[in-house]
Amino acid sequence: MCVVDAMIPVRDPDERLKRCVERLLVQSLAIRTITLVLSVDRMWDDGRVEEWFSSEKRVEIVRIRGEDYNHGGTRHRWAKERDAEYLLFIVQDAVPEDEALVERMIESLKDSRHAVVYARQIPDPGCDEIERYTRHFNYPAKSLKKTRAGLVGGGVKDCFTSNVCAAYRRDWYERLGGFEEEILLSEDSVYAAKVLKAGGEVIYNADARVIHAHRYGYAEQWKRNFDIGVVHKQYAAIFENLSTEKEGVRLVKNTALYLVRKKRATLLPRLIVLSAVKFLAYQAGKHYDRLPAGLVRKWSWDKYYWRRKKNGK
Repeated sequence: MCVVDAMIPVRDPDERLKRCVERLLVQSLAIRTITLVLSVDRMWDDGRVEEWFSSEKRVEIVRIRGEDYNHGGTRHRWAKERDAEYLLFIVQDAVPEDEALVERMIESLKDSRHAVVYARQIPDPGCDEIERYTRHFNYPAKSLKKTRAGLVGGGVKDCFTSNVCAAYRRDWYERLGGFEEEILLSEDSVYAAKVLKAGGEVIYNADARVIHAHRYGYAEQWKRNFDIGVVHKQYAAIFENLSTEKEGVRLVKNTALYLVRKKRATLLPRLIVLSAVKFLAYQAGKHYDRLPAGLVRKWSWDKYYWRRKKNGK
């Protein structure tokens, strides 16, 4: 029997969380339990999640303080308590496209060398054309397998994976020690790099699909890319030899051509500004250790992370 447990970090959710859980509950390969880890504080704790799922026996709700949430640590603490053969992580605004998502993902992990599989992200109808093409660029229609060879002179995408929707073999997870317990973000890609270095393989399954896209403004995009730069600095042993600029340039060029083909050239100025924001924020993040502490906290998405570091945690 194949046992799958799922975990969803939750903070100030909308109806997409409700649709996500409802779709997970009717998967062709049943999930044993779905754990919702609610990060709550004085700004948000309105009880809507309990109202939505209190009658669902397979849904368990765990509450933590907002300042205790960490991308890697919160997921890792949950994973350590599970005995399921497979661990599924998905975010609150990613909605499975159909009822076969979990079955397709777990099928990709049947080979004992396959440590992790991540799903394709499909943009929803409300996305602008720039975000729509970005989803296509990062999550193409063709599945692929990533191996250790890609880490030698390759690009950062060669160890990319995404906990927007990803499943892990627990045997590999325990063998490698799981996610980093104190990390700004990219816990998934850091783990994937460990898998590849250990001789395992990372699978991208384009047939396993979730509806998910970002709607970041310039300020939000700055914070996200700043934090990515910080992580790449902190984990230089993984990322310093993996090219980031080449892939970024290719994305900008391809997106511009796409906008012209779609007769949406009026979006080109936004593309230029957005690309500049991403690049400058990433570079700033890579040099965070030379910046004033106050500026680092201002530019980062996760204020609690820096407060914990200040306290020596």
